[in-house]
Amino acid sequence: MRKQLIFSAMLGLCALGGTAVYAAPSMAAVTQSQTIKVKGQVVDEQGMPLLGATIMIKDGKGGTTADLDGNFELDVPGNAVLVVSFVGYKSREVAVRNRAILDPIQLDPDDQMLEQVVVVGYGTQKKADLTGSVAVVNAEELKRTSNSNISTMLEGKVAGVQITSDGQPGADPTVRIRGIGSFGSTAPLYVIDGVPMGTSIRDFSANDIETIQVLKDASAAAIYGSRAANGVIIITTKRGQKDQPLKVDYNGYFGVDYIPSGVYDVMNADQYSQYLGQAASNSNTPLPGGYLVDNATGTYHFMDDTDTDWFDEVFKTGIRQNHNVNLSGGGANNTYNVALDYYSQKGTLEGAGPNFERFTARVNNTMDTKFIKFQTSIVYSHSDQDNMALSNANEYVQGLYGDVSNVLRSTLLMQPTIMAYDPSTWVLDGQVGAANGYNYDAYGYGVYYDNIHGDISASNPLLVNNLLQRNTRVDRFVGTGSADVDLLKMLGIENKNHKLNYRINLSYSKTHCSDFTWIPAWIQSNRVYLAKSNERLEKASRDYSTALIENILTYDGTFGKHHLNIVAGQTYEEEHTNTLNGWGLNYTEPYFLQLQNGANTYSSSYDYKHAIFSYIGRVNYNFDDRYLFSATVRRDASSRLSKGIRWGTFPSVSIGWRFDKESFFPFNPNVVNLFKIRASYGELGNENIGEYMYQAVMSRNNMTYSFNNSAVTGSAVSTFVDNNLSWEKKKTYNVGIDLAFFNNRLEFTAEWYKNTNQDLLYSVPVPEQAGVSNTTVTMNAASMDNSGFEFAATYRNRDHAFKYEISANLSTLKNKVTSLGFTDEAYISGAYITEVGEEIGKFYGWRYEGIARTQADLDNHATQQGAQVGDCLYEDVSGPDGTPDGVINEYDQVVLGSGLPKINFGLNFRFEYKNFDLSIATFGALNYHVADDIYNSLNSCYGYGNKDVAILDANRWSEDGSTYISNVPRTYITNSATYAWNDLFSERKIQNAAYWKIANIELGYNFPDKWFGKYVSDVRLYVSAQNVHTFTGYKGYNVDYAGGTFTPGYNFCSFPTARTFMCGLHFSF
Repeated sequence: MRKQLIFSAMLGLCALGGTAVYAAPSMAAVTQSQTIKVKGQVVDEQGMPLLGATIMIKDGKGGTTADLDGNFELDVPGNAVLVVSFVGYKSREVAVRNRAILDPIQLDPDDQMLEQVVVVGYGTQKKADLTGSVAVVNAEELKRTSNSNISTMLEGKVAGVQITSDGQPGADPTVRIRGIGSFGSTAPLYVIDGVPMGTSIRDFSANDIETIQVLKDASAAAIYGSRAANGVIIITTKRGQKDQPLKVDYNGYFGVDYIPSGVYDVMNADQYSQYLGQAASNSNTPLPGGYLVDNATGTYHFMDDTDTDWFDEVFKTGIRQNHNVNLSGGGANNTYNVALDYYSQKGTLEGAGPNFERFTARVNNTMDTKFIKFQTSIVYSHSDQDNMALSNANEYVQGLYGDVSNVLRSTLLMQPTIMAYDPSTWVLDGQVGAANGYNYDAYGYGVYYDNIHGDISASNPLLVNNLLQRNTRVDRFVGTGSADVDLLKMLGIENKNHKLNYRINLSYSKTHCSDFTWIPAWIQSNRVYLAKSNERLEKASRDYSTALIENILTYDGTFGKHHLNIVAGQTYEEEHTNTLNGWGLNYTEPYFLQLQNGANTYSSSYDYKHAIFSYIGRVNYNFDDRYLFSATVRRDASSRLSKGIRWGTFPSVSIGWRFDKESFFPFNPNVVNLFKIRASYGELGNENIGEYMYQAVMSRNNMTYSFNNSAVTGSAVSTFVDNNLSWEKKKTYNVGIDLAFFNNRLEFTAEWYKNTNQDLLYSVPVPEQAGVSNTTVTMNAASMDNSGFEFAATYRNRDHAFKYEISANLSTLKNKVTSLGFTDEAYISGAYITEVGEEIGKFYGWRYEGIARTQADLDNHATQQGAQVGDCLYEDVSGPDGTPDGVINEYDQVVLGSGLPKINFGLNFRFEYKNFDLSIATFGALNYHVADDIYNSLNSCYGYGNKDVAILDANRWSEDGSTYISNVPRTYITNSATYAWNDLFSERKIQNAAYWKIANIELGYNFPDKWFGKYVSDVRLYVSAQNVHTFTGYKGYNVDYAGGTFTPGYNFCSFPTARTFMCGLHFSF
C-alpha cells in the first residue's frame, strides 16, 4: 500500500495526465491485519456475470467461487490480494485495501481463445466476428527474440508478411505485406495505441508491447484510407490494471555476437600468388614487382611471408544487452504503467562501428470518472548510431568522393599479401609516391596502390572503419491523450444493451535528428587517392513534428439477436519537416572539425508541411453470431496533390458466415468449434510521394533570349510535371475460411487474395525536344497485380504436465506488371528487367552454354569478338530484327530468373515441462534466386582482388595443350572488351536461394516462487541462440535479403547478420 501511494504521488508530480487517487474505505478505519468480510462480483468484458469464477487469497489460505450472478463473499485480511480466475479468461489480481464492497471485477478473455477481443482501426472486435484479413500475433512469443527493432521480431510469424534486413545494429528492416504494391515505398503503416506513427518504429521498445495485429486486406485497413495501401500493423502497449498493487518487473539479458566465418572460401597468400601469376600471363600483363615466379616449377609466390587473414583482422566479437524495468498498478479509478528500457549493441567490426544504443521511457496512465475515461501516454527515446551506412557507403560518398568500398566487400577482396597494419606506410595523395602535406604515417593502415601489389580497387577496411566517421543521433518525443465520454451515462441513461461514446484523441510528436559525417583524404576513391581538396565534413539537422486530432463517435447496440456497431469520425493530421545541411571541403587542420574551418563551405535548407484531412465511417452488423457484415468508407484530402483532385474515397465491404452456429451444422460442436467463411472487397490509396510534385520548377538564368540582336539571360521552366498527379489506387479481393477444432486446440485459417494496384507513380520519358532538364516526369501511369494463398495453423495442448504449441504458416505470391504507362517498352536497369506481363525486376542477362574447350568450339559458335579457348560461350538468341544473327551482343539478353520468393513459410514450436520451457522459431522461402555481389566478385575471372579458391581450378589443359579441361573459365587481369566474356551476367551469377533458417532457440527455467519468499516472484532464467543455422545451397550472407523494388534478389554486400548467444533473467516484486 505504501509503495503504491508513493508511486501515485510521483505520477501526480510529473503531471502525466492523471493522479493515482484511491477511494477511502466507506467503513471505519481498520488495521491492516484485521479480517473483514469482502463482497464482490465477477463479470466478463460485456458486464455479464461469470458463474463459477474462482476467488483465492494470494499467498494465503482460503477461497470461494462466484454464484449464479457472479457474486461472492469471503473473509480476508484487510491488506489481502485476491486472485480471480475463470476458464477461458485471464486471471486477475485485485487488492482489497480494507474495502468491504469491491467494484465489479472484469476478466478479459484469454488470448488463446476465439472469443478474444482484438484491436482494429478505431475500435475492437471479437476475433470470431472478424470478416477481414487480420492476423493476431502472440506478443509473448515475440519477446523471445532479441532485436532492436519490433518489425524484425515478426519474421516467420505471420503468413503473407515478408521481413528482411541486413545485420547492421539499429538498421530498419524491409517489411512487405502481400508483395510489392508500389514502385515507391512498400513499408506498412504502424499504429501505436491508436496513433499513426509512420513507417518506422525503430525508436520504440519491444518490451512495451501488449498486443500486435496485422491488417492485410482493405476491409480491415480501409479505415486508415490512403495510408494503408501497404498494410497496417497495430500495436497496443502495456497498461496497468485496476485494484492492482504496485508491481515491478525486470527483464534483461547480455549477449555476444559474432559473424560466422567460412561462408566464402577465399585464398591464402600462396593460392592468391598462383592465381595472380596465371591471370597476368593469360592477359599478357606484367606481374607486380612483389610477386615472383619459379621458372623451374612455374609456380608463383610473394616476396615475403605476409599472409593476412583479413576476416580475422576486421571482425571481432560484438556485445549486446537490454535492460527493461516496468512498474504497473492501479487504484479503484486509475491505472498506471511506467517502463524504462535500455538497449545497446556494439558492432562486430574493429573500429568505430557500426554500433547502436537506445534509451526509451514510456508512461501510460488512465483515470476514470463517472462517465469519462482519460488516457495519456508519453514516450521519449534517444538513439545513437555510429557508422550506420557501412553496408553501402555510396549513399553519402558520391561524385568527387568516389566509392568508399563496402567494408565487408573490402575485407574479402583485399589481397592476403598486404599487411593489415604497417606503421611505416605513408598515406599518399594525388599520385603514387608523393606524400601529402600531413604526416599520417602513424596510422599506417596498409597500402592501396603500389608497384609491389598492383592495382587494388578495394580500400583497407580497417582504415575505413577507423577513420571515416558517420553518426546519427535521434531524439523522439510522443505525447498522446484521449477522453472517452459515455454519453448515455452522462445523460443518466443506464442500458447494458446500448452504448454511445464520443472520443477525442490528441497527439503530438517531435523528432530531432543530427547527422555528422567526416570523410578524410586518406580514404581511397576507386584506385585514385581522394585528393586533399576533396576531403569532406558534413553536418545536418532534421526536425519532424506531427500533430493529430481525431473526433470519433461510436454506437454499440444489441436488439435481440441483432448486434450493431457504428463508427463515424473526423481526423486531421499535419506534419512539418525542417532540414538544414552544411558541408565543407579541404580542412587545413582536421583536428577541429567545424564547418567554418573548411576552405570551401556550402549549405542548404528545406522546409515543408504536409496535411491530411479525413472523414471515416464504419458499420459492423452481426445477426445471432451467424451472419456478419462490415462496411467502411474513408475520404482523405492530401496537400501533396493538386487542389482539384486532393480528395479520394476508399470504401470496403466484407461478409462472414458462422456455419457452426447453424442448426443444421453437420459436425459435432465439441469437435468443430468454429467454421467461418468470409469474403471482402475494398479500395485503398497511396499518396506517398514528394512534396509539391504537381508544381513545375522555374530556374533563373538558365535561358538566353535575343532582343534587338542582343543576347539577354532570363528564366524558364526547367522541369515538366503532371498537374493531374493523383492517388495510387489499390483494390483488394479476399476470401477466407477460419476453423477451430477440439475445444479450440487446433486453429486453421486459409485465404486467397488478389491485390490490383492501379495508377502507380512511374517515371515516363520526356522527349529531348522538350528542352527541359528532367528526362522523365512522374505520372500515374503503371499498374501491377499481386495474388496468392495463405495458410496458418496452430495446435496447442496444455492439459498435461507436458504442454506444447506448434504453429505453422505458408504463403504464396504471384506478381505481374500489367502496365508501364504509355509504352510497352520494358524498363531495364543493369541486370534487371521489368516488362508488361511479367513480375517486377527479373534477372536479365545472357544464357550460358558452357566453356569453349577447343578452337573448333569457337569456330562453330556464334561470333564472340576476342573470345579464346577457355572462355564462356553464350546462346545466340536474337538480333536487331528479332532473329538469331550469329553475333553475341546486347540483343541476346534474356530473362534468367526471379528474385521474388514464390513461397514463404514459418514453423514455430513451444514446449513446457514442469518448470522448463523451450521455444524454437524458424522460417524460410522457396523458388527464387539471389545475385550476391561478393560471391560474384570472388568468382570473377579477372582483377587483382582476392578470389574464391575454386578459381584455382582454372587454366588446366590437356597434355597436348589442345583442349581446355577445367570447369572454371580462364583467368586474366584486364577486363577490356577482349577479355570480358567470362564475367557477363548469366546464370553463373545467380544462385538458387531456397532456405530454411533456424532463427531462434530459447531454453528457460521458471523458479518456484516459494524459493524467494513473498517479495519476489516469476523468476525465470533463460539462455538463447539466434541465427542458429540456415539450411541452403546459397553461398553468401543474408540469404533472406530482399533487395530493391526494381532489383529484388540483389544482395549488394548487405551487412552480415550476427549469430548471437544470450543469457537473460526476468523477475517481479
